[in-house]
Amino acid sequence: MFGQEARYKTISNLMKTPQNIRNVSIVAHVDHGKTTLADCLIASNGLIHRKQAGQLKLLDDRFDEQDRGITMKSSSIALLHKDHLINLIDSPGHLEFYQEVSAALRLTDAALLVVDTV
Repeated sequence: MFGQEARYKTISNLMKTPQNIRNVSIVAHVDHGKTTLADCLIASNGLIHRKQAGQLKLLDDRFDEQDRGITMKSSSIALLHKDHLINLIDSPGHLEFYQEVSAALRLTDAALLVVDTV
């Protein structure tokens, strides 16, 4: 969608207009697909290939997260949507990491609640 240089320029311009910045957290219980959803949103921005979405788990970049297959620390990425900069925050689902979720939610303008109905 964007070349890297054009992407950085667009992000830089949007950072100058705070009314166009949204901080959005993805919240859910354990294994409901928060990180998979984050990967799909990242792929929709052209930062990873669509076939990697759900498998790459880009925001789980720590070795302990990769080994255990769970999100342990909140992590974020800047995504572009129309004329808005979306700071997407992927938060843990395990109860023992509730401090991370609480901290992420204090920063957010909105939350995406993922519910697994299976």
